[in-house]
Amino acid sequence: MNKHDIKRNLPMLTGKLGRSGYDRWCHSFTGINRETGKKKSFFVEYCIMNPELGGKEPIMGDKQYQKPSYLLVRAGAWGKKGFSLKQYYGIEEMEVAGTFLKITAGECFLSENNIWGRIKGDHTMMWSLRMDKKVAFHIGYSASKPIREINPIDMYWHAEGMRTRFEGSVTLDGSVYDVAPNTCNGYADKKWGRNFTCPWFWLYGSQMKSQKTGKVLEKSAFAIGGGNPVVWGIPLRNKPFADVYYEGKNREINYSAPWTFARMNYAVGMKRGRVLWHIKARNLTTAMEIKISCREDELQEVEYQAPDGTWNRDLMLSGGTGKGEILLYRRNGRKYTLLDRLFVKGAGCEYTGKR
Repeated sequence: MNKHDIKRNLPMLTGKLGRSGYDRWCHSFTGINRETGKKKSFFVEYCIMNPELGGKEPIMGDKQYQKPSYLLVRAGAWGKKGFSLKQYYGIEEMEVAGTFLKITAGECFLSENNIWGRIKGDHTMMWSLRMDKKVAFHIGYSASKPIREINPIDMYWHAEGMRTRFEGSVTLDGSVYDVAPNTCNGYADKKWGRNFTCPWFWLYGSQMKSQKTGKVLEKSAFAIGGGNPVVWGIPLRNKPFADVYYEGKNREINYSAPWTFARMNYAVGMKRGRVLWHIKARNLTTAMEIKISCREDELQEVEYQAPDGTWNRDLMLSGGTGKGEILLYRRNGRKYTLLDRLFVKGAGCEYTGKR
């Protein structure tokens, strides 16, 4: 549902999660080169790991029985010449507000409405952006405060900015990319918990065109995640979080509303140099079929660290240049009525699974 809840974007690492948990804020957007007019897809992430164990310097957890503790800022670009830059900060280098989202460390900053920073490595990237989060995907009870207090789930998710209007600029190796509200294809969300879900897939975007009208949908967006969430240590198979905000109305399929009988089947695989995501999901009133693909050479294999200090043994692929379609249906019993076929480009796509 398009219900905003900025409290779910606050740092959540208290109690046991403070010593064994992570907060990860993700942002993606498109910029246009000021000189050449070419587009480039960028991402910026901020991740806090085990803050109660931290000190002046980042703790990487590379010693025996040592857990990591740090703020990680990761930024880069997707596409054929994609790259990823990382900067680690010690917990004591970080300033965090108490009642609203505001995190500052070194040259990097995160709040509900602004991100800026600078990272140097193989490239130098600077960003300064304002955010206006227009459409949210509120997954409901499974990330509510009562559930968070008993903390049965390994990973939580909230997409406060399923459609976000970014405005500002990115400077990459001296070239300036302008980021404008109407062309940014912006997205912002948050994941947190004590571990990462595997297998897991994640698709999102707002560049969609309707087959029914032939028009670009300027106020629509989608976010689709799913896999095997772990509850009380038990993996639950094929559970969907899917929302297509279409023509001012959410078409949602969400396993955390069990009375809707949400179901999903999915497959992710490689074919002719492309990674394919194929999902079918349904509940009592809505059904959708999603087919998204991305060139293998436009995806990045991402290294990530769990709160216990282990690095990923599973495969995580991430990209921002997916293309495909969404078939959106109204369901009434066994009758399915096609509402629209939506052509998608510039889609964010991620998959975590066995190698």
